[in-house]
Amino acid sequence: MMAQLPNVKLKVHPSTFDRLMAVLEDNAASAADERDRMDARDLMEKRMRFSRLYPGRDGQEYASVQMYESEAAEMIWQLLIACGGMYQPKKEYSKELKHGGGHDGG
Repeated sequence: MMAQLPNVKLKVHPSTFDRLMAVLEDNAASAADERDRMDARDLMEKRMRFSRLYPGRDGQEYASVQMYESEAAEMIWQLLIACGGMYQPKKEYSKELKHGGGHDGG
């Protein structure tokens, strides 16, 4: 049986990839929770091992970043950790969410 390929794929400018790695590097060094620091280090290692630079149609290089869903979810969490306190909601959006049917939806 062949291994399943990651189903989350991003094509980003190299500078955006650098910014993503900088966020992970900062979280790996200074996130408040040890688990978050370990997860950031793990994501950094995987992104460096599996991401590739490719030439785009316009001649500009792009970074191809492929992740499994669980890695993409962790990446979103890492980005939220990084911007904690930088953005204050102007309203409680969560108050407008519909209620689920009794399970966590995950």
